[in-house]
Amino acid sequence: MKNTIIIASMVGTIIEWYDIFIFGTGAYYISKELFPPTNPTVALLSTFLVFALGFITRPVGALFFGHYGDRIGRKQMLIITLMSSGIASGLVGLLPTYAQAGVITIYLLVVFRLILGFGLGGEWGGAVLLMAENTDSRRGFWVSFVQTTVGIGLILGSLLFLILSLTTSQTFMLSIGWRIPFLLSFLLAVIGLIIRLKVEETKAFEKAKENKEILQFPAKELFKKNWREVLIGTILAGSLGTIFYVGAILVPTIMESLKMIPLQLGFFATLLMGLMDSIFVFVGGILSDIMGRKALLIVSNVLGLILLYPSFYIHNEAAIVAMIALYGVAHGLGYSPLAALISEIFPTNVRYSGSSSAYQFGNSFIGGPASYVSDFLGSVSYALYPLYALIVILISIVSLTKVKETKGVRIT
Repeated sequence: MKNTIIIASMVGTIIEWYDIFIFGTGAYYISKELFPPTNPTVALLSTFLVFALGFITRPVGALFFGHYGDRIGRKQMLIITLMSSGIASGLVGLLPTYAQAGVITIYLLVVFRLILGFGLGGEWGGAVLLMAENTDSRRGFWVSFVQTTVGIGLILGSLLFLILSLTTSQTFMLSIGWRIPFLLSFLLAVIGLIIRLKVEETKAFEKAKENKEILQFPAKELFKKNWREVLIGTILAGSLGTIFYVGAILVPTIMESLKMIPLQLGFFATLLMGLMDSIFVFVGGILSDIMGRKALLIVSNVLGLILLYPSFYIHNEAAIVAMIALYGVAHGLGYSPLAALISEIFPTNVRYSGSSSAYQFGNSFIGGPASYVSDFLGSVSYALYPLYALIVILISIVSLTKVKETKGVRIT
């Protein structure tokens, strides 16, 4: 595998996930500055709602970029996804406060989140295919490079907020400090663009092009002949997305709001989760090349299930940090097998559309709303916080019994 392919596939997704997680990590400051100050609980809930709204445009982005990615190529789409997301995220750092512009600030925040979601909708599928369609051996390992970018993005966002919160005052963080990570998105997008312009089209797409297998309307073919694959991919992606967002966003924010852990420790915990995730995506990817995709996905979901209730009821600071870190292990073990499986169940001429749609449907309609829905349930009764994730994970485990093993399938 060429280093340029590895770097090009990783750079965009690092930036994309960094942009997503600085919003989640900075939710406390965003709720204070960009929403009405009357009720802190409502402001935080509103911040989670705006975070979830960003997932609405992910399926639209998946279908749009999947359509053109299957028709004209993977490379061009990956450049557009990168720039749209980087610019939208950077603009969040330039927003006026609610005190300065009122409801206009909230409207603009929603618009930028929708644009970011649109770009991310086409990013993951294209980046995974850039790796998967250039190899037929050890695919679980190779796609791990793309999958580790989630942890890297989380590490970068958490580390930046941790450093800023430790080295500056609370007043500075509320006024300017929280904006710095968003403004850095502009620079990261330019760096990513330079790298991606150097990459070539995938071998599998070029082969399909030579064999005249390119379709005029890939989505029509996809939902006519491969809807079952889209459904199973959606369920599996939704489950892993739920595990991740519960660990990275919901649990730290709830524990911080209940004063169980200080903000800095919450940042450290999510940083540690990102580190664990980055390591265990490779563990899961390598093992899936040996044991199969299904086995690792089952282990991942079961571990996520085990973590659910204890993470909301253990109130010792060290235990809370450990629980959050273990969510990174649970997610990481299944994340690379998920990417390999999704890329292996679709034919080349609908693979971008299929993999992007399945993954983004799962994250948009199942994983993305996890924080908001769980927080809403928790406002009714604290015991209901884990309920949503519990149901999602159980459905995923049952669905895995119906999935065919794809390890060893040739796609190039």
